[in-house]
Amino acid sequence: MAEPPILGLLGEFGTADALLGAVKRAREAGYQHIDAFSPYPVEGMAEALSIRDHRIGWLSVIGGAVGIAATLAVQVFVNFDYPIEVGGRPLIALPAFFVVDFELMILCAVLFPIIGMLWMNRLPRLHHPLFGTPRFSLASDDRFFLYIEADDPKFDRDGTRGFLGSLGAWSIEAVRP
Repeated sequence: MAEPPILGLLGEFGTADALLGAVKRAREAGYQHIDAFSPYPVEGMAEALSIRDHRIGWLSVIGGAVGIAATLAVQVFVNFDYPIEVGGRPLIALPAFFVVDFELMILCAVLFPIIGMLWMNRLPRLHHPLFGTPRFSLASDDRFFLYIEADDPKFDRDGTRGFLGSLGAWSIEAVRP
């Protein structure tokens, strides 16, 4: 009888250095769809996983620009649509607009990356198949995990299991849907 389908293999490691070394060796071996889980940030892990995504920073810049542009547009519209000339003040008085413009620029520069991060991470996600593996709860306590997805071009169930074993994984679990 054929084995049931799996989403990937999860290898457990005891130290951050062991996990970092395993990620580097997995990259060298040609695995592309890998992820690492640890109870705290590991120095050098982002470089080892080849994470080069800078979209969040750009979302902050775009949010600030949208915030200040929208606020200025509303203030200019209101001043031209309902002109109140007081003391010879011009209708477009940028110094008077500055406080509100600045506040909304900061607000949008913060909200855009937060919403963008949630959207890019597909959150809120109430359940992920990794949570169903028996030992994965230790990832928030004192264990380190390397996950190799089954849709990786180099993935082979038995070959990848052997590869994780050669990296020094304490335990190897199949992640099922």
